[in-house]
Amino acid sequence: MYTIGLILSVLIGVVLGLVGGGGSILTVPLVSIFFGTSMMLATTYSLFIVTVASGVGVIRNIKTGNIDFRQGLVFVIPSMAVAFIIRKFIMPNFPDNLAIGNFALSLDTVISILLILVILFVAIKSFLSKKTPSSDATPFITVLLYGILTGALSGFIGAGGGFIIVPILLRMGLEMKKAVGTSMLIISIQSFVALIGDSGNQEILNGINWALLLILTAMTIGGVLVGTNLQKRFTGKFLRLAFNILLILVAIGLSVKLFVN
Repeated sequence: MYTIGLILSVLIGVVLGLVGGGGSILTVPLVSIFFGTSMMLATTYSLFIVTVASGVGVIRNIKTGNIDFRQGLVFVIPSMAVAFIIRKFIMPNFPDNLAIGNFALSLDTVISILLILVILFVAIKSFLSKKTPSSDATPFITVLLYGILTGALSGFIGAGGGFIIVPILLRMGLEMKKAVGTSMLIISIQSFVALIGDSGNQEILNGINWALLLILTAMTIGGVLVGTNLQKRFTGKFLRLAFNILLILVAIGLSVKLFVN
């Protein structure tokens, strides 16, 4: 399981490098399933790994001019603020068990359910969508709301929101490679700020296996470097299809783990 997990972390980096998203939403279940951490701790692992790996991708994309800093700031300011507030003030005080009527759900179960729902929603919506990128200006309020949404996802389930950010950037007129690079910038900053929110949570800090975390980070970085180099070899349509299939497989795996436990 350990070796398989390391190999999959490289593949996750490749996905992040290719499409500018999906790294965090895939890393959370990877860490939980293959390395036995709680879902809450897995979100912290994910934030750290994606912060560093995306940062490496940002450096590569700066060199090639594939980052739109102005559009990136529109997203990252509201998203990082929301992500920090959730990680710093809400998650530490979130009950270990959430009572709903006669049912009690653990925090791990709540995070798993949210992650499954988000994954399935994104995959199905992308499968069914027939929209094409447009040069029409996206309303500021729309961009702001999506920034808040990605910040909420980052805060609650450790997902950077690249699967939301990239399509919106495309709709804002950015071509695919620039949308991917800009998404990495947003994800890196947002995940880093969310990670700062965890810095005062001793329960999380004491549970981190730093050797494992650094190994996974290094493997993911390697994948990102491969992904950015492979990006030009695949069409956007193929990448979206492959990514959606991968998301559905992850959702199925999480669902099985949820019911088995």
